Amino acid sequence: MEKAAGKHLTKQSRLTLIMLVVLAVIMAILTIIQPGFMNPTNLRNVIGQQSILVIVSIMVTLLMITGNFDVSIGSIIGASGVLCAYLCQPVELGGCGLPFTVAIILAVLVGLGIGALNALFVVKLGMASIVATLGTMSVARGIAYIFANGSMVEVGLPDAFRTFGRVEIAGFFNLPVIVMILLVIVFMFVQNKTIFGHEIFFIGANKKTAELSGVKVNKNIAILYMLSGLISGFAGVMLASKLGAGDCKVGSGYEFDAVVAVVLGGTSINGGSGSVIGMVVGVFIVGVLQNALNLYSAAPDWQEIVKGIVIIVAILLQRIATREKIS
Repeated sequence: MEKAAGKHLTKQSRLTLIMLVVLAVIMAILTIIQPGFMNPTNLRNVIGQQSILVIVSIMVTLLMITGNFDVSIGSIIGASGVLCAYLCQPVELGGCGLPFTVAIILAVLVGLGIGALNALFVVKLGMASIVATLGTMSVARGIAYIFANGSMVEVGLPDAFRTFGRVEIAGFFNLPVIVMILLVIVFMFVQNKTIFGHEIFFIGANKKTAELSGVKVNKNIAILYMLSGLISGFAGVMLASKLGAGDCKVGSGYEFDAVVAVVLGGTSINGGSGSVIGMVVGVFIVGVLQNALNLYSAAPDWQEIVKGIVIIVAILLQRIATREKIS
């Protein structure tokens, strides 16, 4: 298992280095053709805008390394944000009137519950992960629409709700950015320095062999799904706070953006290889491209086309680099 992990790290390090060079080249070109790109305010916006995506993509990365998918993250973000707003909204305005701290806990627990459902369907019932999480994606989005009445929960929310996600350190890093940095550090350590992290790669490389070697495959995958739901739930609360409302449509498309970033960062769609830091690079490649399109006032339709091209090219390059089959 350690030899396999070492081999993975060598290959992944090369892929990450290549993507870092690509990111540097893109940024250099944009600096030349659009001087405003390197403005500190613009860079701050890029980091802030991508922080939530990095946070939820961490678990998507680890799950994909095991050969599983989670496309419910975007809907969990929407559901948890709406529920948090609804729970702390005054009763006379249609909410529950709970203290903000209690509302956060309950909203995040709902995310954990959806993650547990994903684990149940995939691990216990043997459903394909893409099918199972598509189902819970619809359920979570439905919850968001029901509690927001198809719109937003924004009237009468306490000040704590609106300031929670906007807390800043040194006038630059807000809460989502701080959480992003901490989680990336923690899960880089988990991935590279713990038995659990090594077992994740072992599962993705050969599930049967991992089971025969004593790895608790089902338990590890279940833990990853529950962590994915938990973290996505907290990300949804932070995003709702930044926006100042619980919007039932927020988070839509995050599942696709996460897959783009994870694959672009070098994680194999067949499982067995990938990295958290590679995903971070992938997120910012896409984020920088989106920011450039925004600076040029490109229509949202063109931004979606760019995302699609990016993921197709990424998978093709990954196949060339690793000589794996596209499935």
